[in-house]
Amino acid sequence: MKYCPDCGILLKEGLVDNHLVKRCDCGFVDWDNWVNVCVMSICFNEKNEFLMVTLKGNEEGKMTFPGGFRELHETIEEAAKRETLEESGYCIDNLTLFRVFNNDARRLVWIVFRAKIVSGCFCDNCETKDARFYSKTNPPEMEHMRGKITAELVTQLLNDPMIL
Repeated sequence: MKYCPDCGILLKEGLVDNHLVKRCDCGFVDWDNWVNVCVMSICFNEKNEFLMVTLKGNEEGKMTFPGGFRELHETIEEAAKRETLEESGYCIDNLTLFRVFNNDARRLVWIVFRAKIVSGCFCDNCETKDARFYSKTNPPEMEHMRGKITAELVTQLLNDPMIL
């Protein structure tokens, strides 16, 4: 950031609590600690099965939960609903916060919701090639999980006594 977002004056470098920051005479301090916010939705159908999508492109065949980046005009709940609809074709509601993960090296915070599917069916899109439902009696194949977060969430779900 070069200019103060509050008053438009050129920011000056300085130290605050031994942190190199950019600051303005109006009081604004840029701590250079921005992060991108991502959402992920663990969606359940009426049978209490959870939805996973299979990716296209660079991660072809990898499985994950619907999710992605929050856009600037959205609440995190709106982002979760949009990403789920875009990647799976399903509309969700009754979102509750489930987990939060961070990856400082990539400046990412993942906010994971549990949600109920209220309508829809899989729609072809540019990110995923299918969407399927899983349960303890029909678990997904762990070797196809996209990353540690997805694998950790699936393991947690499969060990949850509330999941059938």
